[in-house]
Amino acid sequence: MLKTKGKPRKYQIIVAVIVIILLIILLKKLPSKKKKTPSEIPKIEKLKPVEEKKKEYRIAVIIDDIGYPSDMLYEYQYFNGKLTFSVLPFLKSSAKYAGILHEKGFEIMIHIPMEPQAYPQTNPGPYALLTDNTKEEIEQKLSMMIKDNPFAVGANNHMGSYATTDRDLMLWTLGLLKGSDLFFIDSVTTPDSLAHEIALNLKLDTSKRDVFLDNEDSFSAINNQFEKLKKIARTNGTAIGIGHINKQNTLKVLVHQLGLLKEENYTLIFASETVVRK
Repeated sequence: MLKTKGKPRKYQIIVAVIVIILLIILLKKLPSKKKKTPSEIPKIEKLKPVEEKKKEYRIAVIIDDIGYPSDMLYEYQYFNGKLTFSVLPFLKSSAKYAGILHEKGFEIMIHIPMEPQAYPQTNPGPYALLTDNTKEEIEQKLSMMIKDNPFAVGANNHMGSYATTDRDLMLWTLGLLKGSDLFFIDSVTTPDSLAHEIALNLKLDTSKRDVFLDNEDSFSAINNQFEKLKKIARTNGTAIGIGHINKQNTLKVLVHQLGLLKEENYTLIFASETVVRK
């Protein structure tokens, strides 16, 4: 009886030993988790704070009345920034000066002579657009101006305090500019000008002058006007100033301001970069 009872117990012990051996074998075959060395542990890079991009304020400067004899033109050639020069048509030096400035990389426009309030006492120049011209006369004159200045990419008005208040004259003029793929900047020689409004209605690429820089030819006065231009650019993002080639201090102020603009987050641009495109 004692022998009979011991057999199951012995069998259970044998089975348990076999199970333990099998478990040991299985555990050895399982992949071991190797402890990573410091060089193997991926480094977590610290997130750098995102730098807020500073807003840039844009300023375009147009220099009018190119074509009159001027020693200043040759000095402007060495200006190290973007400027747009507006050339009066049909003057003795118009084509020559336009070519020189274009070759130097500046932007060229047509400075379209238009009837002022004081006409004929004040003469706007050859082939000026007048309020008593027919549509055909306006188109003929303007077509000649465009042909005379192959470098031009746009136009603005010379004088025109009366012409720009004439709706028909502006419709004819701006319609032809649109057909010739030229933009228009309203010089705003009168607060009653209709030019910009009509250009927008025609879906012509257009903008308008904010500040006349050099009505007074002194460094301090022009510099004050330029500071005013900068304030407008800070408010609106973009501003347009107009100066004149015959003013001695305009270039001096531009050179002076050029050194400040980048530090103060301003960028000089061409007039073509200011237009509202439709």
